[in-house]
Amino acid sequence: MVDRYHDIPENGWQYEHIVTDSFEISEPGYYHLISANLRITGDYPYANIHLKVDITSPDGKTTKHKVPVELAEKSGKWLGSGLGDIVTFQTPIFHRKFLNQKGKYTFEITQDMRLETLPSVVAAGIRVEQQEEIF
Repeated sequence: MVDRYHDIPENGWQYEHIVTDSFEISEPGYYHLISANLRITGDYPYANIHLKVDITSPDGKTTKHKVPVELAEKSGKWLGSGLGDIVTFQTPIFHRKFLNQKGKYTFEITQDMRLETLPSVVAAGIRVEQQEEIF
């Protein structure tokens, strides 16, 4: 399992800033749950965030995904948890993802909010959990 957060510079998440994470799959016969890990401050100005997630498999092929992530209810209540001014989110973005190759997978995450600099994002990353075996 992988569960990581990578700090975003204090001046904001630049459009071209890529959060990169890698992990090894030693037993490829399982589904995986992949979640977006995010930390924001309470003054984040939006109810969601749009991410670009590129997944490069061990054979070098890359798949590109655009992933919307809801962060708040219509009432404005955050869907994450936290103490003080930092709100933490661990939102599933790929359910039952089949990672069918043995070796190193690389995830590249960028913000896709069409802003040069996205304010109030403190950290971003991924969580990968092995699920049930594929028969």
